[in-house]
Amino acid sequence: MSETAAPQTTDASKGSGAEPQIAVFFDLDRTIIEGSSISQFGYAAWQAGIIDLRHIWTELGRAVLFDIFGEAKDVAQRTIPKLLETIKGHSQAELMELREPLVRQMLDEARPETLRLLRLHARMGRDCYLVSASAIEIVGAIADELGFAGAIATEAEVVDGIYTGRLSEPFRHGAEKATAIAALAEEKNYDLSLSFAYSDSYNDLAMLELVGIPVVVNPDRRLADVAYERGWPVVEFAQPHHKLVQRLRLGLLIAAAFVAGRLSRRS
Repeated sequence: MSETAAPQTTDASKGSGAEPQIAVFFDLDRTIIEGSSISQFGYAAWQAGIIDLRHIWTELGRAVLFDIFGEAKDVAQRTIPKLLETIKGHSQAELMELREPLVRQMLDEARPETLRLLRLHARMGRDCYLVSASAIEIVGAIADELGFAGAIATEAEVVDGIYTGRLSEPFRHGAEKATAIAALAEEKNYDLSLSFAYSDSYNDLAMLELVGIPVVVNPDRRLADVAYERGWPVVEFAQPHHKLVQRLRLGLLIAAAFVAGRLSRRS
């Protein structure tokens, strides 16, 4: 798939002569789920012995900060390439073994308010898409479980069942999310001026600007400023009851990352 090609989706293509349709695009991290899918994947992969924290402790530390505070500059852009390097040479089957419990954990910690919005849009006949810089193996499974029409996410290159450490598609972060959405809208005949996008992050500004109805969910500071200046809807959801459990898990990852960082400096 080139940068201008639309990502694969699960619904049938609407013909170019059909009446324009409305679509809805949901960010994943801190919008559908509480916290960062990257740090949760990193935690699970570390426990399974797939990644070595000595090689990625700084990047995972940034992801943990994003989990807790919602602001960590370019966390996905810095962390995903490092994760790709770390899983190079591992089989896709190894990561697929992590997928089911990891996806179940993320779904258990999903924001109920955002899920109600998703169901509302679906009842109104709108195609909903999950959009994330995280791995398509995880994002696609979450999209399927929640009934999304499809997913836009980062795809790692796999040759003969083994990860090469490279991307097979553009990294779906920042402006690349908007590029993929625009291509999808062209293919499916979506009217973006009537469509919705939900996100918490300033990094998704291009995606939010692309649609006629951007909605900001628990925004980081920079996105909150933009939303108030432009009169965009801003919704604030309460922290879920599982937050303490999540922070304990992240605290363990922070401690492990710190130790790994000290070891890497000595080696």
